[in-house]
Amino acid sequence: MYYKFNNHILLLFLVLISLQSYASTERKTVKAIRISEPPVINGSLDDKAWQEAEAVTNFYQYEPHNDRPASLETYVKVLYDDHSIYIGAKMVDPAPDSILTELGLRNSGDDLNADRFWININPFDDGINGFTFQVTASGVQTDINLSGAGGGSGDMDWDAVWESAVSITEDGWIAEMEIPYSALRFPRNDIHEWGINFWREIRRERETSSWNFVDRTIGDPLRFMGKLKNIDDIKPPLRLSFYPYTTGYVEKDDIQQEWGSTYNFGMDLKYGISPSFTLDMTLIPDFGQVQTDEKVLDLSPYEVKYDEQRQFFTEGVELFEKADLFYSRRIGDTPHRHHDVKEEAGEHEKVIENPLETQLINASKISGRTSSGLGLGFLNAMTSAAEAILMDTITDETRKVTTQPFTNYNLIVADQSLRNNSFVSLINTNVAGSADGYTANVTGSEFRIYDSSNMYSVRGSGALSQQYFSDADDNFGFKYDLSFGKFGGTWQYNYNRSVISDTYEQDDMGFLRRNNLTEDGLSLSHNIFAPFWNLRTLTNEISVNYSRLYEPDEFTDLNLRYNMRAMFHNRFFLLLRGNYHPMGKRDYFEPRVWGHFYETDQAYDVYLMYSSDYRRRVYVDGHIEYGEILSDYGQDEYRFNIRPTFRATDQLNMTYGFDYHNQNNDIGYVKHDNEEIYFGKRQPTTITNTFRSTYIFTNDLSLSFDLRHYWSRVDYDGNYYQLEENGRLDPIEKDLQIPDINYNAFNIDMMFTWHFAPGSRLTLMWKNIIDHTRSDITNDYVDNLTHILGEPQINSLSLRVLYFIDYQSIQRLARRDI
Repeated sequence: MYYKFNNHILLLFLVLISLQSYASTERKTVKAIRISEPPVINGSLDDKAWQEAEAVTNFYQYEPHNDRPASLETYVKVLYDDHSIYIGAKMVDPAPDSILTELGLRNSGDDLNADRFWININPFDDGINGFTFQVTASGVQTDINLSGAGGGSGDMDWDAVWESAVSITEDGWIAEMEIPYSALRFPRNDIHEWGINFWREIRRERETSSWNFVDRTIGDPLRFMGKLKNIDDIKPPLRLSFYPYTTGYVEKDDIQQEWGSTYNFGMDLKYGISPSFTLDMTLIPDFGQVQTDEKVLDLSPYEVKYDEQRQFFTEGVELFEKADLFYSRRIGDTPHRHHDVKEEAGEHEKVIENPLETQLINASKISGRTSSGLGLGFLNAMTSAAEAILMDTITDETRKVTTQPFTNYNLIVADQSLRNNSFVSLINTNVAGSADGYTANVTGSEFRIYDSSNMYSVRGSGALSQQYFSDADDNFGFKYDLSFGKFGGTWQYNYNRSVISDTYEQDDMGFLRRNNLTEDGLSLSHNIFAPFWNLRTLTNEISVNYSRLYEPDEFTDLNLRYNMRAMFHNRFFLLLRGNYHPMGKRDYFEPRVWGHFYETDQAYDVYLMYSSDYRRRVYVDGHIEYGEILSDYGQDEYRFNIRPTFRATDQLNMTYGFDYHNQNNDIGYVKHDNEEIYFGKRQPTTITNTFRSTYIFTNDLSLSFDLRHYWSRVDYDGNYYQLEENGRLDPIEKDLQIPDINYNAFNIDMMFTWHFAPGSRLTLMWKNIIDHTRSDITNDYVDNLTHILGEPQINSLSLRVLYFIDYQSIQRLARRDI
C-alpha cells in the first residue's frame, strides 16, 4: 500500500514539474589566450603576456543584493600554455587602505577577515563537479574540490599544488594565479570548452559578486558557470608525484610514565593513470600527527560519531560519500573483540597488551570522471591482525588472543552526470575477514533529478545490506530515503520519507546511528533573499515529522518544528528553532532489551544561536537552549555556550569557548537482570573549556595551539525505577548502588608548520592527552582540574618532514639543463 501511494505521488510530481516554464539565462563567455612565455607570478599584471589578453568584467552581486551590478569593478584575464592556465585579476577599490588583509592558515580563506578573489572551474562543464582556487588580499591560498558537492562546501582537505601572488596598489589590489594542468582533471580533446566563474568579496562591505550571474534563490554556484573557450591543443600531463616523509616521536606513555622514541618512514603517491583518473596510495601510513578527538561522555544507547582527521581519508573522497554508506574511521578502528579479552582470561591471567586500533597496512583509491560524465571510484584498505597478549601471573607464560583477523575493505562507486545538473550513482562496500567466516556487503544508490529551472527536484537514496556468517544465519536488510518538492525560490516545500528496516546494517564500513525506522516529513519555508528593513536575509520554516518503528509498526514520535534564520545589516546572525512533541515519545532503544520501550510525556525545546560581525576585532558566537519534559519528575535541561574571538592583529587571533550543559532529574537506563529493566534518576552536568590560538608569521610559517578540557559528571540521587510493560516507570525501594561518573578529557595540540617548498612542509607537534574516569564526584572546578592534571597522561613530541616531488617539474628542469 505504501509503495503504491509513493509511486502515485512520484508520477504526479513528475507531471507537474514537466509543466513548469523556465526562462534560461545566457552564459557569459571568456576566451583564453595562448602564450609562448609564461608570466612571472609576482602579483603584477605588467608582463607582456597579460597585455595581449582581453579582460572580462561586469560582475553581478550575489549578496547582499542579488538583482544589481557589483559596486566596484573587477577585471579578469585568462592565459594558457602547454603546462598551465593563468588567471590575472584586478580588483578596483578607491580605498586601498581599507582592504582587509588578515593572515591565516592554508584553506582558511572563508573564515578570514580579508578580501578574496577566487575562481570556480569545471573542465567537464556538467554543473555538478568542479574546483575552487582562491586567494585573499593577504595571499592565503584555499583550494576546494567541489565534485558532487551539490551546493555544499565541497572537499576542503583537497590540496593542489599551484602558485599565486597578490599586491595592493593605489587603486585596488591584484591577484595572479598559475594553475598547472596536473592540478586539474580534464578529457583528452582537441578543443576544450570548460565551465568557469570568477568571484570577488569586498569584506568590509560583506559584498560578494560573480562574473556569471548566480541565482541565490537556487544557491548552487556550480549550476551557473560561464564558458571558458579557445583552449586548444593541450594534453593532459603525466600526473605523477611522490610525497616521501619521515616522522620521529619522543613519547611518554600513560601507564609506565616512561619516555621512549620511535621513527617511521613512508610515502604517499599520486599517479594519473589516464587523463581523468588518479591513483592515490599511502604506503606504510603514519597518522600520529592528526588532531586529537574531542571525546565526550555518552549515556545513550547509540555510538558517538567522531570526525575523520587522517588526510588520506579526508582528501578527494567526495565520490565515495554517495548514499552515505562510507565512514572511513571503520578502517583502523577498535578491534571487534577488544572488549572480550578480559572475559577470555584465565583465573591467573592478566591482560598485558590489548591494541586499541587495528594497524593499517596500506590504502589506495582510484577516482575520476570520463568525458561523458561518468565518475568512477575504487578504494581498498587492509589492516593487519590485532592480537592481545595475556600473561599467566604464576608461570609468567604468555599467549596471544586474536581480537580481529586480517581485514580487507573495498568500496566501488559509479556516478553518472545527467541533464539539468542531475545525477544518479551506484555504490558498493565490502568488508571481508573482520571476523572468522564473516563477510559484509552493502549495495546502494543515490540520485538527484532537477527540472530545467533547477527549482524542482526529486532526490533519494537506497541500500541493501547483506551479512554472511559461516556459523549463523545470514542477515539482509534495506533502507531508502525519498524527497520531492520545490528546493529553490521564495517559497520552498518538500515531502520526505525515510525507511530503515530492522535488519539493515552498514556499520562494518559505514555509520548508522540506529535502524528500524519509518519517518514521514513535510516542510514549508518562506525565504527573503533581498535586503529589507534591517535585514539582509530572512527564512521562516515549519515542518512536521511523524516517526514509527519499521517492525513492528508502532508510534515513536511526532515532532512539530519551527525554524527562523535571520541575517541583519550589521552582520549579526540569528537562528531560532523550536520543537514540540505533543504525544511524547516511545523510545525502544533506551531499555537495551528489545521488545520494551520507555514512554515519556509531551515535551518541547527551544534553541537560539547567535553570531556577531566577523569584521570586528572582537566577535562572539554562541547558543542558548532550554528543553522540558512535562512530567511529574521535574525534568528539564538548559545549555549555554559562548565563544568570543579576539583578532589581536592580522597575524594573531585567539578564541575562548565556554559551554555549560545541565540536566535536572534526567532519567535513563542503568542495568537489567533478565527481563527486569532498571532506570535511575541522575543530575548530569558538563562543562567544556576550549582555547584556540593561531599566530601566522608568514603565509608559509605558522604556529597553532588548541586546548580542550571536557568535564562531565553524573550524580545518581538514589531514586531508581523498574520499567513496566506499558513503558512507564515504577519506583522501587532497592538501592541499586549505581556508581557516579566523573569523566575528564584534557587535550593539548600544538603545531608549528613550515611550508618550505610548494607541496612540501615540516611540522613539529606536541600532544598531551589525559583521559580519565572515576566515581568520586566533586563540584569544585579547580579541585577537579588539579586532580586530573596529576593523573597519568600521554605526552608526544613529533617531527615530520614531507617533500613533494613532481615528475613534470623534474622533466622541465631536465629540459632547461639540456
